[in-house]
Amino acid sequence: MEKKILIVDDELGIRELFYDLFSRKGYKTLTAPGGEGAIEIVNKEKPDLVLLDIKMPKLDGIETLKKIRKFDSKIKVVMLTALEHADLERQARLSGASGFLRKSLALDVISRAVDEILEEKPASSRNKNILVVDDAPGVCALIKDFLIKKDFNPVIATGAEEALEKVKRDKPAIVLLDINMPGMDGLVALKRIKEIDQSIGIIMITGVEDENIADEAMRLGAYDYIIKPVDLNYLEMCLLTKILLSTV
Repeated sequence: MEKKILIVDDELGIRELFYDLFSRKGYKTLTAPGGEGAIEIVNKEKPDLVLLDIKMPKLDGIETLKKIRKFDSKIKVVMLTALEHADLERQARLSGASGFLRKSLALDVISRAVDEILEEKPASSRNKNILVVDDAPGVCALIKDFLIKKDFNPVIATGAEEALEKVKRDKPAIVLLDINMPGMDGLVALKRIKEIDQSIGIIMITGVEDENIADEAMRLGAYDYIIKPVDLNYLEMCLLTKILLSTV
């Protein structure tokens, strides 16, 4: 069965560009100029993926996302952003966004990102080593099992000091890093991992929602910030998009 993609953007040129791109690839492509129309189409067509502009007049992307999530909690909704808007992106995460793509990316990169999102597995040619750093055995086991099912290669560390050694040894593409751990905390570890290899994507995981800590993590170079209990669908989207974009 062909996959359905809904493009939601108030710019005609963007809708036309993406319509042509994804139609040529064999996807059933739908378009909407605003949030109201998008909600109607999602209800009727049940698309597999929604590419949703984060900034639109009238009903903006975040409000549209909230309305979509009220009746469909599982549909993949990736926010399209022209620039980096940290506050808007944080609101979108809390509202259930599946991930983010920059409009400034090359079309072939966006195209490959969509292919991999809908295939739900990373390309075999890319580094799939994921380092999970958490002092809670249950969290490590849960994420490890999930990563194996999704064809990633999990590596486990129960503390920051061990994590730094495994970063050097295993050269992971992404580190899932708990913030509150005995000994060295996650923010110090984040800084030191970036000193070892700036290209590694780091996703912070915490049991406590704290905007100051989130802001500090982003300032230090974290790719994303996830609150426990971990939403595995959102985590997968973060992994897919980060692994893809790290090759750009």
